[in-house]
Amino acid sequence: MGTKLTETIVASATCPVGKPDVVLFDSVLPGFGLRVTAGGARTFVLQYKALGKRRRVTIGRYGELTLAQARRKAEALRGAIREGRDPALERRERLRAQHAAEAEAKTRAAIEAFTVGRLIEQWTRLALPDRSASYRSYVPRALRTLLKDWLEVPVERLGRADVVRLLDETKVKRGPIAANRLRAYASSCWSWAERRGAVAVNPWRQVPKPSKERSRERVLTDREIRDFWHATEALDYPWRGLFRTLLLTGQRRGEVAGMTWEEVDLRAAEWRLPGTRTKGGRPHTVPLSPAMLALLAEQPRFTSGLVFEGARGTAPSGFGNVKDRLDRAMRAAAEADGRALPAWTIHDLRRTVATGLQRLGVRLEVTEAVLNHVSGSKTGIVAVYQRHQWDAEKRAALEAWARHVERVASGEADPAVVALAEARAARGR
Repeated sequence: MGTKLTETIVASATCPVGKPDVVLFDSVLPGFGLRVTAGGARTFVLQYKALGKRRRVTIGRYGELTLAQARRKAEALRGAIREGRDPALERRERLRAQHAAEAEAKTRAAIEAFTVGRLIEQWTRLALPDRSASYRSYVPRALRTLLKDWLEVPVERLGRADVVRLLDETKVKRGPIAANRLRAYASSCWSWAERRGAVAVNPWRQVPKPSKERSRERVLTDREIRDFWHATEALDYPWRGLFRTLLLTGQRRGEVAGMTWEEVDLRAAEWRLPGTRTKGGRPHTVPLSPAMLALLAEQPRFTSGLVFEGARGTAPSGFGNVKDRLDRAMRAAAEADGRALPAWTIHDLRRTVATGLQRLGVRLEVTEAVLNHVSGSKTGIVAVYQRHQWDAEKRAALEAWARHVERVASGEADPAVVALAEARAARGR
């Protein structure tokens, strides 16, 4: 039956040696007792039966509760038991609900902290190291610009309706191509997060492309090449050399803007781009024609190591403003000859080089090798077994192209191009 618990008994109670704990039950209040552990902890408990099973519920620790306070709590619990309630089960349910609420609060806090800006940062840091330097630099920056009002918003709050509105606004303000690019870049970012379980769905993939794109076909004519070359004469460093390099080599804008002296071997007349700086991640060697070597000899050298250094010691920015200056000069030259100047883009220079090489009779495989471009001719079994790099052919092609540009710029006709055109015309007759 136990002994009536008193303050003295509670304060002096100990656990027998060799036992983990002992319960001293009160003889006055049935089921009420004091649990003493081997470590000396004292806890008031109430033992009872519910649904034929013996249960025990903790009332509180001695020191936090006095004996009198523990008795009153035990009496209240016994009243609940008489009403058919199960205090131990209720306590477990309360703890389970509390833990669930805490877990939900942590999950909600994590969701709230995972903002659009944080997603872009993680995608850039974890998913893009293998992409080209130009992609790693440009695409995250473009996403932050186009999604600037959403950077502090949790990712999960951006739904399909928001995506549609963002794409529509971008299409109106920046044009259909910019809207298409936003969808492509963001879809890639969100798909990465979806595969990792960081987002439930990719809302960008759920909406159609804002505009249908047509493959550009704009190629500068020889007269426009001449106007372009003369227009670059008025540009200062680094723009004159940079734009002329675009036309002489046919390489991508980001690759040319990031060219370093370390990549250039003047003795071998080669520009060697590492895979980290190319779109496809493949190392690429560009033979340097005499015209390119002469152009490089004119460039100053700075501590940054860049061939074309911008105002802040980094790769140049502000292509749009320089392109506007070229357009004005080229338009004036065209109008003086009674011609119009159709719109063109910087990337059209690369297409102009490719087309020009074809006009000069360069093989398609060599042209693709010059541009470091992979197409249908380099896929499948050919991609596995065809390892010829076309080094000599690439050099001959770019030297022929540079000579053609120089002749066009000086107003002379290229005999090779004229002969090729006449031969094609004769075959057509």
